[in-house]
Amino acid sequence: MTRILLRGAQDPARVLEPYASTFAVGGNTGNLLYAHAVHRTLSTRAATVRAGAFKAHLLDDPAAWAAKVSSRYDHLVLPMSNAFRIGFSSYLERYAAIIEQLDIPVTVVGIGAQTTADAADHPADIRMGRTGSEKVAAAAEAARHNAVVRRFVDAVLARSESIGVRGELTRTYLVSLGVDPGRVDVIGCPSLFMWGPHHRVREVAGTIGRRSHVGFGADFRVDGATAFAERALREHPRLLVPVQDSRSARWVVAGKEPQGGARPEVVDDLFRTRRLVYFPSPWGWIDWAGRQDLLVGYRLHGTIAGLLGGTPSHLLVHDSRTRELAELHGIPHTRIEDLTSVPSVAELAERTDMTRFHELFPDRFHAYLAFLHRNGLRTVHDDGEDASAFDASIARARTTSFVRPARTRAGVQARRARRVLARRFGRR
Repeated sequence: MTRILLRGAQDPARVLEPYASTFAVGGNTGNLLYAHAVHRTLSTRAATVRAGAFKAHLLDDPAAWAAKVSSRYDHLVLPMSNAFRIGFSSYLERYAAIIEQLDIPVTVVGIGAQTTADAADHPADIRMGRTGSEKVAAAAEAARHNAVVRRFVDAVLARSESIGVRGELTRTYLVSLGVDPGRVDVIGCPSLFMWGPHHRVREVAGTIGRRSHVGFGADFRVDGATAFAERALREHPRLLVPVQDSRSARWVVAGKEPQGGARPEVVDDLFRTRRLVYFPSPWGWIDWAGRQDLLVGYRLHGTIAGLLGGTPSHLLVHDSRTRELAELHGIPHTRIEDLTSVPSVAELAERTDMTRFHELFPDRFHAYLAFLHRNGLRTVHDDGEDASAFDASIARARTTSFVRPARTRAGVQARRARRVLARRFGRR
């Protein structure tokens, strides 16, 4: 039996009380989608996969942890996202220090760059940036960060055949640091391969109008997001906005208003009208997304949740992360710099064609599996395997629904009481 430790903020089969769940998403529910997808893919008959290690970079004694992991597991798998961003530099260095002390194979799945949307147009000098910023690092800061990235990649490649990156921009960035191009595999985002090689997304059915069910992935750090949200709310009374970050989730669940930083008035309108919703389970999020007529927005994994639900989805591209994956996977998208006015949801629906996504999907999926096989990992898609046991384990979680903001003061107080009980029984 192969023992795999997989970097994940929670066990995929676990069903948590809503408030407690906000502390177990790794800061953003999108983190659960790619981790759970890799977990499902590796859950073969001859493997035991355990979620953990999400906060390994915060440990006081990484040497002791590395020794324990090396003795208890046969493989460490690290599903990651935009971990090459500047803001993650110190944590990435800690991960490098931990990996350097491990005696088992280490496989990094789906790691990516974080910089401006036009970085791919200037490949000679790619510098990382911060999430939600249009600025890249200054030369000195970029040089320090590049050294950290190189140390991390070298530590991984000393324990694996290759590193799996999100797209061509990330690959170009690593090669510019001197990493062997033959050991950098472009695999896209593992979230999209959750359901295997035959997954399909339906096309937009009819006109998207006032009676349509629309999901909006809001990121108000992006220019134009507020104006887009205001128009979408006027034109689509059934529109809902799933919150992904932990602080907003606690606001929805318990009335605990996020502190610091101004927010646009439309956010308070969304809360007051109960359009903000939170999904304690990513499986419930996917299933809800599958019942919508269209998903639109700036959130990468909000878009991916829609695609996993089989719903046509349109991504508004605003940085290297969103551009890299939209182009690699053929996700319907519009670059915000190409917009001359605030678009309507209906206009984006007219531009949403899933043909390219379906054309690319088989090759992208096989490249993903080839990467896992190259690094000694068997999958549920291999001969003689299936995901039935994993799918049975998440059946209850798939029935969970969303939480809306409490309508009354009494409702808020009731939720706060449940929060106290959750903490008292050890579930935070």
